[in-house]
Amino acid sequence: MKTIETIPSFRHIRSQAIVCLLVIGAAISSNVAVGAESAQPTQDGPHYATGDSWTYELSDLLTGSKHTVTQTVTLVHADGSALLQIAGGGRLELTPEANVIRIKSDRKACDVGLHFPLQVGTRHEVDCTTTATTGQTVVLRGQSEIEDVETVNTKAGSFSAIKIKTTGTWSPLSGYGGGPMEETRWYAPAVKRVVRDEYQIRLAGKGTPVTKSSELVGYSVKP
Repeated sequence: MKTIETIPSFRHIRSQAIVCLLVIGAAISSNVAVGAESAQPTQDGPHYATGDSWTYELSDLLTGSKHTVTQTVTLVHADGSALLQIAGGGRLELTPEANVIRIKSDRKACDVGLHFPLQVGTRHEVDCTTTATTGQTVVLRGQSEIEDVETVNTKAGSFSAIKIKTTGTWSPLSGYGGGPMEETRWYAPAVKRVVRDEYQIRLAGKGTPVTKSSELVGYSVKP
């Protein structure tokens, strides 16, 4: 097993790429503890419960800015999907596979990197369309691969997690932009969610990539 501890730094990036990065990364009390449940080479999906809560630290590695966001399950649907309330306002909806499908009533997130059962060595296609706050429609296409089971150290504790890497391209349906994208996330069954996420995009394949990350800093979940 590998241990993941640090996130690389990065330099300047063009503002046009940042707008589209917000589209890709839109989606993301504390029990500080080590996850007791180990990730398996083949992992089934999570089962949410009302009151489950996660707090993430979102980091912009260009500016060094950080802020936290807390998401709490308020409703679990019959199909296993869940409605979450974001502290300070806003809602989040998760599919039974822990993928974000809605941020606000007028905007959707494009997050389909998880496809259960997660099995090391398997791949699946990613093809989705999302709308930015600016009204720009962006298409993401690529492939996700379940790479490994690793121990991930976060501010919320150390977790046995499954590493999923997504690579592909992003492109607006109209206007200027587009380029390669890459996202790596670590899903920990002990907390039913991704505990670390790192993603990059590069405008038209040129310049320094935009890089942002999210890390679990607190959680409270029911068995």
